[in-house]
Amino acid sequence: MSPLERVAVVGAALYLIVLGVAMQRLAYDLWGALVILPVLVAVSVPLIRRAFAGPLTAIRPYAWLGLVMKFAGAGAGYEVRFEMYGGAADAGRYHDVGRSLAGAVRGGTASLWTVVPTGTGTRFLEQFTGLVYTVVGSSRLAGFLVFAWMSYWGLVFLVKAAVVAVPGLAARRYALLVFLLPSIVYWGSSIGKEAFAGLWLGVVSYGLAVIVARPERLWTGLVLVAAGLVAVARVRPHFAAIWAGALVIALVSRMVREVVVPGGARRRLQWSAIVPAAVATVGLAMVVAFTVNVLDPVSAQEAPGPLADRISGILASVSGTTDEGGSTFTPIDTSSPAVWPFAAARTLTRPVLLEARGLAGLLPALEMTCLLTTALVGWRRTLNVPRLVVTTPYLVFAAVVVLTFGVTFANVGNLGILVRQRSLVLPLLVLLWAVPPLTGRSGSGHGRRPASTRPSWVVATDEATV
Repeated sequence: MSPLERVAVVGAALYLIVLGVAMQRLAYDLWGALVILPVLVAVSVPLIRRAFAGPLTAIRPYAWLGLVMKFAGAGAGYEVRFEMYGGAADAGRYHDVGRSLAGAVRGGTASLWTVVPTGTGTRFLEQFTGLVYTVVGSSRLAGFLVFAWMSYWGLVFLVKAAVVAVPGLAARRYALLVFLLPSIVYWGSSIGKEAFAGLWLGVVSYGLAVIVARPERLWTGLVLVAAGLVAVARVRPHFAAIWAGALVIALVSRMVREVVVPGGARRRLQWSAIVPAAVATVGLAMVVAFTVNVLDPVSAQEAPGPLADRISGILASVSGTTDEGGSTFTPIDTSSPAVWPFAAARTLTRPVLLEARGLAGLLPALEMTCLLTTALVGWRRTLNVPRLVVTTPYLVFAAVVVLTFGVTFANVGNLGILVRQRSLVLPLLVLLWAVPPLTGRSGSGHGRRPASTRPSWVVATDEATV
């Protein structure tokens, strides 16, 4: 028997001993996690190897570390919500309703269709939690692990999307930021909308990357985008609207770039590239209209009228309910467009250290301070962002998502909820920390140029560098 086989046998024996002791001394609410955790890890092994193969092998250790951090975040989230707060959180409600629904299905008093998610918002998550519990059992900690696992794969899709669609990306730096930032690790690692929405927002982002970087797989990208937007609209329709609008703008910028070169001269029309992008743009516009107008009956009842008015109504309802509870502050008045840039900047960088009040405010303040310090230290990357946005559709998409979120969520008056919602856009914000830096022109000490001049739709094979 080889040393590796011996380690495997010893590990399996220790696992069975721990599981047996836990079954005797702990409630299923806790020891159920020991059953589901090995299953999630076993499923993840081949998927991570496939996602980060070939030139992306260097990212694989960060991916494994990210999975470990997500599971650790699930444990921390469980401790905070159920041990410290006694279940007085949204996760507690989803657990209670999901356990009841799953119990009825397993007990034969309700059909499996009872836990098939058909509602929207909170009702959707209650039914989805019931579906998860029907499969893994009504263990709260196991449920946290499953939701954290879903959130993790949303991050994998985001990392893959950036590597595919941003030439010269510092892939390991970006993976490190996405997988290890405390806000991202914590807020998506519990039973809740953030985990579900995070998974599908990652799918949407990867779908766009496929469209702009691999035109031959246009329909694959469109299917990913459509499925992702429909799923997100069930729980976070305002995020679906933000992502969809940014997608359309990014694809329009792609079409424009195909016709006009940076110097202003006109190219010969590249119909093989323009037609798929045009089809994608029209298709996405139809998906947006279908998602918001048809698949969101709740928002249609609360904010009837034109599409723009309904989106505004959704965002208004969000900001109106998030100024309750602790950690409140006075939000910025965005009635004048002149304050939108400042409002977006404050929304994306709040809180700074001077604004921290207590431990709950200090932790995100330290995180944001580290990010801002990183941006200052890597000032060459920061200064290169405007140049790259002009030439890279995926960076157009990321910039539009980040800025739109910054403006529309400027009215949120609760720090905790702002940080939680911002965790969904943070992976696109920190993308700006990993773009290629400006370098001097060869043979001249004057001016700057981007480190990479390859077209943005060319899939790079050497991005796995810091």
